[in-house]
Amino acid sequence: MKSLRLALLPLAVLLFGSPAHGAPLTVFCSSSGTEQALCHHAVEDWSRHGGEEVRVLPLPSDWGAVLPLYRQFLSARTSVADILVLDSTWIGALAPLLLELPASADDAQTMPHPFTVGGRRVALAWYRDIGLLFYRRDLLEQYGLAVPTRWDELQHTAATIQEAQRRDGNTALWGYVWQGRTGESLVCNALEWFGGGDGELVRDDGSVHADTPAMRQGLGRAAGWIGTISPRGVLTYDEEAARGAFQSGHAVFMRNWVYAWALLNDPQSPLAGRVGVAALPRADGAHAPTGIDGTVYLGIARNSTHRAQAISLLRYLTSEEVERRQAITGAYIPARTPLLDDPDVVRAIPVLRTIRPILDAPILRPIAATGIDYPRVSWIASNHFQQALRGTMTPPAALQSLSTTLAGLSRLGQWARPDHSLPSPSLQDHMP
Repeated sequence: MKSLRLALLPLAVLLFGSPAHGAPLTVFCSSSGTEQALCHHAVEDWSRHGGEEVRVLPLPSDWGAVLPLYRQFLSARTSVADILVLDSTWIGALAPLLLELPASADDAQTMPHPFTVGGRRVALAWYRDIGLLFYRRDLLEQYGLAVPTRWDELQHTAATIQEAQRRDGNTALWGYVWQGRTGESLVCNALEWFGGGDGELVRDDGSVHADTPAMRQGLGRAAGWIGTISPRGVLTYDEEAARGAFQSGHAVFMRNWVYAWALLNDPQSPLAGRVGVAALPRADGAHAPTGIDGTVYLGIARNSTHRAQAISLLRYLTSEEVERRQAITGAYIPARTPLLDDPDVVRAIPVLRTIRPILDAPILRPIAATGIDYPRVSWIASNHFQQALRGTMTPPAALQSLSTTLAGLSRLGQWARPDHSLPSPSLQDHMP
């Protein structure tokens, strides 16, 4: 049996080094401790049973550096890596460089189904994620207040507790922290304020709808939070900055991803046992809970020289056995829907009971409709949202400008193509 090697190679080698003849099957895994350990363990199991040598490479810790890295080595004649961890927002841009994956009978058991671009299956869901509302359960109980289900309710409850606590001397407490830094996280927050439906930015047929009454109302309300229930510094916050503020006891509510639950309830956390989690508030007129889909996928480089082995390993990494282990050991939400009812998985991820309805109908970003242009769409949108939040533009002016800019980009990118029929936005298929 051949061995598995964990390689910690500098980026310069990955980008500019030529893969040696006969180089082993290579997998990219996250650089984070838990995810890398789980990935390494699964790869090692496959290698042990299959007799294949596998090299595991850690991704850069800066997630923003990964897409440019992938674009460079996937464009080479021979890739330095075979299996890739893929954020859903990258797949439209990378699809032409990814291998088409054969269909499998058990694909129907995953949600979302394989990411499909132009009729080609290019990625399989590895684990799920969703935007959630975290709250100080002890403070809501102290003041006899319910968990808000509408954004106006959140605003009122956050202000009520903030003011009461400050009267009692807790002057560092804020009502609500979230991710306001220019970038993808701000786009996620904004789409959750808008609630999907009438706040999609770009619809599944490629048409731009970036300036609607729902969007004006949502963005205007959020702009009013700055300096009232949210600190001005929130406009520089990413996920970890928001978690740091919340976990330090400086906020009543926080928007974040599932990963925060385990950290907030770690025995060493000052908030252990005092935090609750719920669906994010509904937008005005919306009837369903909201939350942005944050599924992470795996795909294979189209220029891989180990196609058969890579497909075999990819299928194993997304198997029920591996996803169950990831869920129980690392609290990663499985993409295989039968596992969501597994008693051991539910015990390991108790928030599943609360978030199951959101997982069944999340808000999708316009990745499918905009294809390779999505990273640019996201950057343009987040800059316009930031200007409205900072007060350099009014929300209506920012959205009107955003709509005009995206309409021009749409024409250049030919998002709306009459020769392609597009399904309604769902997790069933992803067609640009």
